[in-house]
Amino acid sequence: MSNKVKKRRKDPATNAGAEIFGQLIEYTLAVMMIVVCVAVPLYAKEGYQQIGNAKFTAYKYIIMVGFSILLVMAAFYFLFRIREKFKWSVSITDVLVPAYLIFSGISVISGGFYEDALWGCNGWNMGLMSQLSFVLLYLFLSRFGRYYRLIVTVMCSVAAVVFFIGILHRMMIDPIGFYDGLENYQKAQFLSTLGQATWYASFLVVMLPVGIAFFLYAGNRLCLVLSGIYVWIGFCSLVTQNSDSAYFALAGFMLVFFWLSAEKRESFCRFLWVCTLFFAAGKLMYYLLKIHPNPDLEYDVITNFILCSACTWILLVLFAAAGVTMHLCKQKPYPAEMMLRLRKGMLIAVGTLSVGIVCCIVLQAKGLLPEWLAVRLGRLSYLNWDDSWGNGRGRIWSFAVRMYGQESLRHKLFGVGPDCFNSYVTAYHSEEAQLLWGEKLLTNAHNEWLNILINTGLFGVAAYVGIFVSAASRFMKRASENPMLAGATAAIVSYMAYNFFCYQQVLCTPFIFILIGIGEYVTKQLTNKISSSRIIINKAKKKQLT
Repeated sequence: MSNKVKKRRKDPATNAGAEIFGQLIEYTLAVMMIVVCVAVPLYAKEGYQQIGNAKFTAYKYIIMVGFSILLVMAAFYFLFRIREKFKWSVSITDVLVPAYLIFSGISVISGGFYEDALWGCNGWNMGLMSQLSFVLLYLFLSRFGRYYRLIVTVMCSVAAVVFFIGILHRMMIDPIGFYDGLENYQKAQFLSTLGQATWYASFLVVMLPVGIAFFLYAGNRLCLVLSGIYVWIGFCSLVTQNSDSAYFALAGFMLVFFWLSAEKRESFCRFLWVCTLFFAAGKLMYYLLKIHPNPDLEYDVITNFILCSACTWILLVLFAAAGVTMHLCKQKPYPAEMMLRLRKGMLIAVGTLSVGIVCCIVLQAKGLLPEWLAVRLGRLSYLNWDDSWGNGRGRIWSFAVRMYGQESLRHKLFGVGPDCFNSYVTAYHSEEAQLLWGEKLLTNAHNEWLNILINTGLFGVAAYVGIFVSAASRFMKRASENPMLAGATAAIVSYMAYNFFCYQQVLCTPFIFILIGIGEYVTKQLTNKISSSRIIINKAKKKQLT
């Protein structure tokens, strides 16, 4: 009698049922994501009238219907697979995402603002249900994101339309009728189908890096041309959207692309062309805006520099010349080691500059700099910390830090509830807030990471920041294997840089979680392919030995 134990046979009906529901989830998820990617950027009920609420309402009903269906399907899917011994690889990001949701739920109990915490503050609506939707976006896409290429194609196509309308709006051309009845000063504040310029920029800095990644790694001419057009339109809109924060995001995602592209000649050559497109976009928009300008639009310091400075002409010529030279010298050996040293040097330089700027701001605020240096630095508003710094962020951040310092240990660790910043201020700091801002409501800290710290506590912000850091670091290691990972990495860094000055909202946060979920799915697929290849190779070796 054989000593071999027979393997348990898998039930064909069980496998078929799981496969059917798995496919249904993939199809339904793809449809839902396409609807989100089309409806949220384009939908507006009455032009710019309460446009933020209108977009969130659209998002709210899409996710409520979509996830209700998906969760039922997922229940049947796991029911069919419960008898099987199946394993899903679990990453650190997979652990941190549900951990963040758990801490968000605990923060609701900790804060006690139960009604306010459910959907959040009016106009922002980033309450517990929104946080739940972000977590579900990640979880479903990371496991069932099979049609991510279609989703990303639709996402970028819609974004290109939004960017193009934004360019036309800056030229006072309104093809969609949103500017009807508005004064010039109001037109300066609103753009395209997204509304307020800051919200517009938050969408732009998440979407643009995806197109740049495909331009850098495009394998065929059609993809190269289409992604190039997308990047060109995005840059033309970026240099005219008039939000300082967007340039910090730009610096973040361009540093990521420089790091990734330096490894190979072709990708680095294309990176040089991306830089050329950026400065060329600034010069083109300078002349186009001369045709029909908005007299009430005052550009910030960086935008003025990009559009008007002679230095940008020099940079345009230098990057174009470098791109041409790199292309013409493609037969010569690529100095890979030198480029790797250069990118490390660039990272050190950026880090040193960032620390230096922070030190200058602190020393200037405390009056510890020599008078001659203080006078020169005083000409740059960015280096002068006071209540008006960063369009009033200096006052808001100072207030938020003081408020967190005065909180109880429970609130410091577990927070006051998702999007309950205003509720907490009203309940415990209303007198100080009224002295500082009068009747205006302070809805958040205007710094997402500080805001999350107050809302979900130390544990919540650790999990939340960990989601972005873990995903970006893991995706970056494998970015050369799939352009989607390069795009997701750059979008994460861009989002983190931009929202150092801004906040969660419906035009950016759902989309970054979609990209993180897709990046996780791609990473798992690549890992599974490698594992399958190793199994095949090992079987082949065993056959040769026998």
